Amino acid sequence: MAMSSHEDYYKQLEGFKIKTFLGEDADGFPEFILTKPKYEDVKISVSADPEGNYGGFLFIGGVK
Repeated sequence: MAMSSHEDYYKQLEGFKIKTFLGEDADGFPEFILTKPKYEDVKISVSADPEGNYGGFLFIGGVK
């Protein structure tokens, strides 16, 4: 069975834990800082889909 691109995308979050809930961004999406020993923290925003229309997608990015 072939792995979907979403599976590869989300797999990179394995082992991370929620460190901080930041509240909602300007678009109303909940944002979190995730941490994992020996890795840089990452920020995720919970959106709907890759286009940001509905719930159920995570935007993964670095922490500024």
